[in-house]
Amino acid sequence: MEGQLLELTNEMQRLNRTAFSQYVNKTKEGYTADFYKEVKPFADGVLHVSKQWAELAEKWVMDNRPKYLYPLQIQTTFDNINLVSVLAFQSDTKEKRLNEMIKSIDYVLDNLRASLEKKMAY
Repeated sequence: MEGQLLELTNEMQRLNRTAFSQYVNKTKEGYTADFYKEVKPFADGVLHVSKQWAELAEKWVMDNRPKYLYPLQIQTTFDNINLVSVLAFQSDTKEKRLNEMIKSIDYVLDNLRASLEKKMAY
């Protein structure tokens, strides 16, 4: 279970970086994304991965009780990454709001990955 959760956590971080790159490199410069060719496929991919991740992560956090990581943070991260996957394509997205969501997602994912790696090392 830990191995699969670690893989999904790494994939979530990759998707989070991809969303941020989309915003910084294209959307911020006035690029308008095609909803059905770019936004929907990306958001659907994020939803697919994040559902699997949230289910495993919540169970793992409840069973292992790592420091500074709670089930509510898992649910909030799930909600945030799905929101970011769409907001990153919208030119009217406030940069500060998007940056704060990205940082929040990264914090939880980094914390979970560190806890997983620590547990797997034993």
